[in-house]
Amino acid sequence: MRSFSIASTLAILALAVTASAAPAKKESWASGHVGSVDTSARSVVVKQGKHEMTFTLSPDATLTQGATAIQLTDLAADTGKPVKVRYTMNGTTKTADRIEVGAAPAPAPAKAPAAAKAPAKKG
Repeated sequence: MRSFSIASTLAILALAVTASAAPAKKESWASGHVGSVDTSARSVVVKQGKHEMTFTLSPDATLTQGATAIQLTDLAADTGKPVKVRYTMNGTTKTADRIEVGAAPAPAPAKAPAAAKAPAKKG
């Protein structure tokens, strides 16, 4: 009976150590515009106004544009397009496992010139 108790205690401790040893990584999302892509380093810079964030792509990262899967070389041609990035922190490194590229923003419509006003009648 005593050996069962010791074995049970050790098993519970082993489970507790295993569960606490690998905390789940918290996923976060960032959005902005594609700033630059380094295909050899597998990294992407996303610009948010004047702020820039650099992401390293995980080996199994998914890149999409709409419903279409794209390659990192395709993303390099999408500079300036809106993008959303799902990533986790590993120390100070942001590791992206999903990048979604949106359509380029539509240009603002040109304003029509104001209609010339007819001269006021003097009367």
